[in-house]
Amino acid sequence: MKFIILAIIAVVLFIIFKIKMKRLSQSSDEQSEFSYRKLDVLFTPAERSFLGVLNQAIDDDTIVFGKVRVADILAPKKGTTRSVWQKAFNKISSKHFDFVLCNKADLSVLCAIELDDSSHNKSKQKERDAFVEGACKSANFPLLRFVAKATYTVNDIQKALSQYLPNLQNDAINHPLVELEAPAVKTCPKCSSELITRTSKKGKTAGNEFLGCRAFPKCRYIESENA
Repeated sequence: MKFIILAIIAVVLFIIFKIKMKRLSQSSDEQSEFSYRKLDVLFTPAERSFLGVLNQAIDDDTIVFGKVRVADILAPKKGTTRSVWQKAFNKISSKHFDFVLCNKADLSVLCAIELDDSSHNKSKQKERDAFVEGACKSANFPLLRFVAKATYTVNDIQKALSQYLPNLQNDAINHPLVELEAPAVKTCPKCSSELITRTSKKGKTAGNEFLGCRAFPKCRYIESENA
């Protein structure tokens, strides 16, 4: 009789243990599913600098949007099979344009702009750029490329945009030659992401600032602030 009672107690305890473990597992899954962090800024310093000049170069009838998905601008052609359509969509679904210019009145798309920094020299990035250019060409959608540099002029950007923004010519906008200097940007030697200032929170170096990769924790490269 005692053996039966002990067996029943053991089964009950085992069931309770399994229920608690299941709840802990579900709680852990929920936490991992929503384990995110807010990024500090939308644009890199180089992109912010270029955007400042770009906003001066466009006319009053044009508006700039940043970080726009390619799939929000281009779509696979109709008349294909579902599998072909899905394959074409997957190729553009995770890619984005740095900037897109639209007509302010109806938000019709005028052209897209890519700002090429040193990371675009990598073979994988070159393949990505070639694909996006080919996709835009097939859709007869203009894509402009600008090389990231320390200074830009409003006039030079206007010349590149003039054929896509007719009001630049019609409004006869005469900007003085303006040069804006981009802030110095240090990039990670491992992954080419931007190095940003971080503050040490633990150990003997707590409170000290250092340069860390923006791609952390995927990339853990760090260096001294004065390096």
